Amino acid sequence: MPTIVKYEKGVKLVKKPENLSFIADPTTNAASQGSHATFITHAHTDHSVAFPDVATKVYSTKVASELYEKLTTKKPKNTHYVNFGKTQKIEDIDVKFIPAGHLLGAAQILFYFPDMTVCYTGDISTEEMITVPKATIPDDDIDILITEATYGTKDLYFDTRERTKISLLKWIAESLQEKRTPVINLGHLGPAQETIAFLNSMLSVDILCDTRTSRINQTYKNNNISLNWENFEETDVSIFEPENTIVLLPRACNNLPSFLDGYKVSRGMVTGQAARFAYRKFDHTFPFSMHANSQELVNHAEKIQPKKVYTLYGFDSELAALIRHQLKIPSRPLKFAEKKPTLDEYLNENK
Repeated sequence: MPTIVKYEKGVKLVKKPENLSFIADPTTNAASQGSHATFITHAHTDHSVAFPDVATKVYSTKVASELYEKLTTKKPKNTHYVNFGKTQKIEDIDVKFIPAGHLLGAAQILFYFPDMTVCYTGDISTEEMITVPKATIPDDDIDILITEATYGTKDLYFDTRERTKISLLKWIAESLQEKRTPVINLGHLGPAQETIAFLNSMLSVDILCDTRTSRINQTYKNNNISLNWENFEETDVSIFEPENTIVLLPRACNNLPSFLDGYKVSRGMVTGQAARFAYRKFDHTFPFSMHANSQELVNHAEKIQPKKVYTLYGFDSELAALIRHQLKIPSRPLKFAEKKPTLDEYLNENK
């Protein structure tokens, strides 16, 4: 009997007739119940809810586990570490983790079932960045590719990451020349570290972060990613020099820290969501993302050349259509894996 691939508040893989069940990136603790093993691709909280669940056996990279703890202050439990590139047997199934880019420790997962090889990307970036490598292309023949689709539509425009970074740099320089302190809202994990690494390489300025971002920065630094910053919640800010300082705040933070009282500031937002939404409270937005855009996702699938593609998250229907039309590979959203065929599939099956 064939291995079943489906979505049940996580990527569910079931080997028949034994009913051996794996789940990857469950969105609730209940979704892991009944599975023989749970897999976590990376530390972002929409993928890593199972880390503190003592009732399930969790597999992840060591760095993903460390970053989850720094991000949430919750301790992972019952976690088993998997090294990149090393095939490991889990419940009689060979499993291998390969780099996904996106952020430190993020993995794509290969499952070698007897009747098929499945690659689940998690969240990926296919372009090499300062703090992470680009997503690896599997060496194996892949039967089913399950790929993220967070920005999987051509309707969203992203400039090159290099030009977006230069635009950010120019805005910072102009703000400082105008005696305004640049205050940038961005994600704690991933965008903050990439932005700090870029600014460290381009400017001789002080970069101030909150405690949570600082804890994450330290984990990156412990893993040989060079970052220079100060924690404004633990540092004497009486030495604060507004003409030579950049302040980074969590993406959802509205209020300025008190040490900026009386100073002129410029407000910026760094997020891929700026390609979708207007952030009117900010002076400038920068649509920079650690996710692959739609064409990068299509190119990733083209290099892998799977027999079938399932798309997941975000613009899953749009990305599935792009892959079908550009690559001529059967593709559909994972949530429809066991449901009616697409029109393309129906027409091909009834020729």
